[in-house]
Amino acid sequence: MPHAPFFSVITATHLRSPLLARNLRSLRAQTFQDFELIVVADALDVGTATVCAELLREQDVFIKRGGRRGPAESRNVGMSLARGEWVVFLDDDDTFAPDHLQNAHARITAGPAAKVLFSDFDVLTEDRSKDLHTALSRNRVSLAAQPIESLHVKNFIPNNALVFHRMVLEGVTVDPHLESQEDWDFLLAVCQKAMPVHYEGGGAIVHKDYVNPGTRRGTSTAANDATVVVDFLHTYRRWRAPTPELQAQRQQLMQSVGLALPTAWL
Repeated sequence: MPHAPFFSVITATHLRSPLLARNLRSLRAQTFQDFELIVVADALDVGTATVCAELLREQDVFIKRGGRRGPAESRNVGMSLARGEWVVFLDDDDTFAPDHLQNAHARITAGPAAKVLFSDFDVLTEDRSKDLHTALSRNRVSLAAQPIESLHVKNFIPNNALVFHRMVLEGVTVDPHLESQEDWDFLLAVCQKAMPVHYEGGGAIVHKDYVNPGTRRGTSTAANDATVVVDFLHTYRRWRAPTPELQAQRQQLMQSVGLALPTAWL
């Protein structure tokens, strides 16, 4: 029986072969290599196929799936195939620094025991119409002082800064019907089983292109302001705030966008 890897890294991709190539190269450069990579594409072109043929290893998996497009279903397919004890998500436009998986492995094996971990991360801004190797800016975002309970109000942890033990993912899926906030909705589902624990030294890198409209999902018409508010409300109703203080914080956030809602809704 093949050796089960320590990590399963799940990459959702959609017709962005230059970004996917950068993503996969960052994984090939990891100092800790006991992981499998599961690339799930919701559409296929020559560029995507070529990048995967060139950069995937024998133990890696490439799936072209059918059905509704978007990263949610791709992540669900990836989770169904994952063999690793720990699961990591890395969408095609983001990367890891070379020591990211090494640092996560060190924290996991050193203890104390935790089922969900998250690290600080870097935000790298770029112009994707130009050289992807040229950063416009790079800033470190520290999460150590962020109260973990505030996850019940809004998300502050990017998907690729999280590491999940496979046990907490059992029965949990990403909702493909949300146009935005699906990462947060998924994380709150996991939080019903285990709250995330911060660790130092992560190397998650979130890449942002603020120059070219439409290149980021958050600037698409499907993720406009009205849709975001609706998805916030949907998530609030699905995952109720566990304390009156958090209900009040949710109420204040909704008031800031012009919605006066009773705390009983939140």
